[in-house]
Amino acid sequence: MKKQILHNFFALFLFTSAILFAQTEEHPWQFSFGFNAVDTFPTDAIGQGNLFEEFFNIGDHWNIAPYPSQIGIANYLGSGFSLGFIFSLNTISKYGNLTAENDSFFATDANIKYNLNTLFKTDRFAPFLESGGGYVFFDDVSAGYFNLGLGVEYVLGEKKKTVLFAKSLFRNTGENYGNKHFQHSIGLGFRFRAEKDRDEDGIFDKDDACPDTPGLAEFNGCPDTDGDGIQDAEDACPDEAGLTVFNGCPEQAGLAAFNGCPDSDNDGVQDSLDECPDIVGTPANSGCPEISETIIEQLNEIGQTIYFPTNSSELNDNTKRIVDQVYDIIIAYPNYRIEVQGHTDNIGRDDANMRLSETRAISVSNYLISKGIPESRIYAKGYGETSPVESNDTARGRALNRRVEFNLISS
Repeated sequence: MKKQILHNFFALFLFTSAILFAQTEEHPWQFSFGFNAVDTFPTDAIGQGNLFEEFFNIGDHWNIAPYPSQIGIANYLGSGFSLGFIFSLNTISKYGNLTAENDSFFATDANIKYNLNTLFKTDRFAPFLESGGGYVFFDDVSAGYFNLGLGVEYVLGEKKKTVLFAKSLFRNTGENYGNKHFQHSIGLGFRFRAEKDRDEDGIFDKDDACPDTPGLAEFNGCPDTDGDGIQDAEDACPDEAGLTVFNGCPEQAGLAAFNGCPDSDNDGVQDSLDECPDIVGTPANSGCPEISETIIEQLNEIGQTIYFPTNSSELNDNTKRIVDQVYDIIIAYPNYRIEVQGHTDNIGRDDANMRLSETRAISVSNYLISKGIPESRIYAKGYGETSPVESNDTARGRALNRRVEFNLISS
């Protein structure tokens, strides 16, 4: 009968652990096993000693199992708290000063542990508090218990996945026939994660962009079969090492028209003479793209929407968004230089307006440089109030005249 009850509790423990596993598979876990000792003496119970009396009298009072007698599994909940399930076996040969005939002992517990390392911030040494409840059998006598205890953990190894622990747990019961007792435990814990990695590439599925194909961490778990530093999804030649400029394919062979020299962008200008070898251009413009009238008109339209408050050269967020559109255009024409022209209305002295227009042009130029336009390609010039686009006699006209324009010049 006792063995059947023991088997039932053991099965319940494993079943409960399996449920917890399924519900929180992405959280850290710790499996532990060890030895336990049971002491009913220093409990302030009838016929026993006062609370904590002869607490370390191991030889006279402790019932120590001579075999690994405790297993547990715990799940970290966060903020220093863990939920654990523990199953213990032992043999009772003494109840304090009274002898017993090797009564069987087994217990199952569910405890919440609070790791004080959350407060102390120590590296490997971590004291903890533990509280919870369980059910305990002393031979044929069983009862529910409330648990309260403390212990310490010491983390072993460089990867900090193995833990040496020791703890003492006081179990009290509201049943007058139950046995108050301390249970002391020592053992090892092993930390692990119950996350899935279907392709076994060392990157968990939740972080793996290619969970069914082994890959590399630098590509979020996706593969680079040919090892050329370009992931297969973006590699035009995934089985043959190549270059980024050729979309992952090997360097292109030269063309007969250029005596064996290559033309990477296929614009009719061999690379050695192409000022823009990676951008399709025209032979008339040294292999670089030529700016069209449509693009020039678009730039002018954008430039007319860049306004400044009176006596200000500061770019606000809205103005920056407009200048971003200019950047998107001129970055595609690397062989053009850009003149940023600053303008003002006629409010104020001529010399002050000239300086203000120049600072406005410089403000825009510096913003474009910060986004990646080479400083050698861009320069700023102020025109003051000399080039109005509307009459300065109206508020609307003056607002339109406080502007920045762009002039692209072929290098």
